[in-house]
Amino acid sequence: MLRSVRCVLGGVALLAALTAVQPRAGVAAEGRLYPSGPPNGVAYLRFVNLTPSEVTVTSPAAKIAIPADDAHRVGEFDPVTPGVALTGSAQLGGATKPINVTLTANEFVTVAVTADGDGIAVSTFRETPSDFNALKSSLALFNADKDCAKAQLVAGDNHQSVIADIAPDALGRRLVNPVNAALAVACGDPAQPVPAKLGQLNAGDRYSIFVVAGKAGPEIVAARDEQAPFRP
Repeated sequence: MLRSVRCVLGGVALLAALTAVQPRAGVAAEGRLYPSGPPNGVAYLRFVNLTPSEVTVTSPAAKIAIPADDAHRVGEFDPVTPGVALTGSAQLGGATKPINVTLTANEFVTVAVTADGDGIAVSTFRETPSDFNALKSSLALFNADKDCAKAQLVAGDNHQSVIADIAPDALGRRLVNPVNAALAVACGDPAQPVPAKLGQLNAGDRYSIFVVAGKAGPEIVAARDEQAPFRP
């Protein structure tokens, strides 16, 4: 669930570099879970598998399997019609959870599936992007770990804070410079973070970093956000 990067700047210098200067394959290949919205004024929905095993998501129209490997566990943002109740279920092994979400216009919603003991949990993260900058990269930290009271994204050898105090089932997003930086996530002591391995950030791109509970502590899933094309 982890990817790796090298640190190019350290300490305060790295944080200054991040803030001062100006498709990965998706999952829904087998079928569409919900009707695609129009190309303008739409909402966008994606599913993320943060469990160790394959997850199945079923809607009234289709069923898709979301693998647990890094290349496919984070789905594309798929355009859907805002204002329409989208229902279905997520299944992990023999455990299921209902899905019931209605998006507003221009909203981006991430439905993250996590393991919960012998069962399954579903977290819904909502954001309405207003931060696009063609010269910057956009980083988001999603806290899907109920045991991580205040997640924070840190950078560099000195663990400078980039995004801080993200509660469980919440997210924070920030524009940064498109650099190749050593990023990590801490759930307590910022000097003991878990690497969030993205590599070189690209200008104009958006990235998501998820923290989820693992057997030995917090684990990280990091990916570049992808948006599916409008398909009538």
